[in-house]
Amino acid sequence: MQDWELIAKYIKGEATQEERVTVEQWLRSDNANAILLEEIKATWETSGKLNTHIKINKAKAWNSIQEKIKEEGKVIPITRKAPTYNTWILRVAAILIVGLFATWLALKTGNTPELIYVQTSGEARTIVLPDSSVVVLNENSKFSYPKEFAANERKVELEGEAFFEVTKDPEKPFIIENRSFDVKVLGTSFNVLAYEKDNNAAVTVVTGKVAFTDKKGGSVLLVKDEVGTLNKTDHQLFKSTNANSNFLAWKTKKLEFTNTNFTEVCATLKKYFAVDIIVKDKNILNCTFTGYFENPKLPDILKVLEKTLNLKTVVNDKSVEITGKGC
Repeated sequence: MQDWELIAKYIKGEATQEERVTVEQWLRSDNANAILLEEIKATWETSGKLNTHIKINKAKAWNSIQEKIKEEGKVIPITRKAPTYNTWILRVAAILIVGLFATWLALKTGNTPELIYVQTSGEARTIVLPDSSVVVLNENSKFSYPKEFAANERKVELEGEAFFEVTKDPEKPFIIENRSFDVKVLGTSFNVLAYEKDNNAAVTVVTGKVAFTDKKGGSVLLVKDEVGTLNKTDHQLFKSTNANSNFLAWKTKKLEFTNTNFTEVCATLKKYFAVDIIVKDKNILNCTFTGYFENPKLPDILKVLEKTLNLKTVVNDKSVEITGKGC
């Protein structure tokens, strides 16, 4: 048996019934296997808790041991008689395998990558990753990444919103993990919107290609100027052309509207300033607005709206009430 993870699960009592049958058939097939398992158990008892996520070339190591056994001679079932040459070979082989298993455990335990955790509150933060990729983390977001990336992938975790400029490396895909989805790229720039409180998550691509995958299995491939949207409740995943010119306003500190429907204007202001927009007369929603603001301030925008659309605005603590005849 070459499945070290299965052996570990069996020893820890975590194997399924089907997996237990597989291991027990292997044990009955050769006395040497039973002896090997006992050696592994003894090693475990003195080495601590097994970790089944070790990533070494187990197949290569196993083949190496098999070659060693072939060089020494054929292994025969061991008996309770005095040790013979062949039983001595068997014990040596078992010790080699157990030593490999113990080393396997030690490698994982001793080389767990150090994770760096970043959490923002009232302002954005720029992070440069070990591969020189750049992440701009929006406020009220959580982000974690390893101090050094693995040899075969670059994996990070995000809850909140962030803009990524990923250094291209075809040999090491860049993966963003979230409890609801994964985003996988080789090198590109894109925005991920994934606050836990929101029902929808979205990925908007600026350059390159991005694979956006729901944890339930659905997936879409996104290219420049496309947005993928995931409903986290019913796991519906779809893509569309990005029509929101202000999706990066939190990063650029600029708001731009060009004959924009007033419903979208309200949605943009709500997200950017974290306020509720209450429109008393629904006819106002039929208006359109054109304007451009750098380092926008809510009072300044409201004054412009009042003059250009014949509106009246009242600002409360966390809300804006809009009335008037409108356009």
